[in-house]
Amino acid sequence: MTSPVLPSGPTGHFLDQAGPSQPVVAAILGVSFIVGGQLLVSAPAQLLGAERSPAASSVLLLASFIPVWVLLWAWMRFVEHRPLRRIGLDGRRSDVLIGIGIAAGILAVDAVVMAATGQLSFHWAGLGAAGVSGVAAILVLFAIQGSAEEAVVRGFVMQGVGAGWGVWAGLLVQAAIFAVLHGSNPGVTPVALANVAAFGIMLGLLVLWRGDLWAAMGFHAVWNWAQAMVLGYDVSGLGFGSSILTQQTSAGAAASLTGGTFGAEGSVITLAALILVIAALGWAWRRSLAVPSAGPRQQLGAPPH
Repeated sequence: MTSPVLPSGPTGHFLDQAGPSQPVVAAILGVSFIVGGQLLVSAPAQLLGAERSPAASSVLLLASFIPVWVLLWAWMRFVEHRPLRRIGLDGRRSDVLIGIGIAAGILAVDAVVMAATGQLSFHWAGLGAAGVSGVAAILVLFAIQGSAEEAVVRGFVMQGVGAGWGVWAGLLVQAAIFAVLHGSNPGVTPVALANVAAFGIMLGLLVLWRGDLWAAMGFHAVWNWAQAMVLGYDVSGLGFGSSILTQQTSAGAAASLTGGTFGAEGSVITLAALILVIAALGWAWRRSLAVPSAGPRQQLGAPPH
C-alpha cells in the first residue's frame, strides 16, 4: 500500500518525523503507554492499602503520568531508534503561550456565563501563603500529566496514524482514543464525552497548525490546573481539594450548564466555546498548508488511487 501524500509546511514537518510503527500498532501502543504507566503507580499503591482522601488519590493519579513518559521514551529509544523530540518537541517553545491563552479564554467564558446566568457563584477561599504555594506547586504535576497525554495521544498516535493513513484519520483516531480514555471517569455524561472528543479535535488542530506539541501542552496543563486549583471545578470528574476560589452551585442549577460533577468539561457552554475555537483553528490550519502539486487525485491526507 502506498503512503499518503503529506502536506508541506508545519503539518508536513510534524508527520514526516513519524516512526516505523504501523497506524494500528501506534494506536494500541498509545493506549498501552497511558494505561500501563498509570498501573505502575496505582497497583503498588493499592497493594499498600493506605487510606487516601479523594484529593490525595487525584494527586497520585497525576504522578502516575511520570511512568507514561518513561514508557514512551523507552519504546522510541530502544525499539524505533529515534529521539523523543521527533514526536513534536523540536518546535517553538514559545507556542506554549498560544495554548495558555486559549485555555484562559475558554475558562473565562465558562466562569462568566455560569455566574451571569445564576448557575453558580465564586468566592475567595481565604487560603494562606502556604495554601497558595501548594496550589502553585501542583502546577508541576499538571504539567507532567498534560504533557504526557499530549506526547502520547497528539504526538505518538496522531503522528503515526496520520503518516500512515492520512491527516484526517490521524486527527479523528486520536480524538476517539482521547474520549475513550476518559470514558470511565466519575460523573461522565454524553455531553462530557462529546466535549472530551472536541478537546481532542481542537488540540489536534493546534498541533497540526503549529507543527509541534508545545501549544497543546501549554493548553492542557493550564486548563486542568486553572479549573481545579484556581476556579474550584472538578477536572474530568476528579476533585483536588483546596483551590484559590470555591464554588457555590445555585438551587436548581442545570448540570448541563455547570458540568455537574465532571466539571467544566461536562458543560454545553464549554462545548459551544470549543466549536468556535475549532472553527478558528481549522481556518488557521488550512491557511498554513502548502500541498505539493502531485496531480488532481493526490488530495491532502488521502492515499493516491
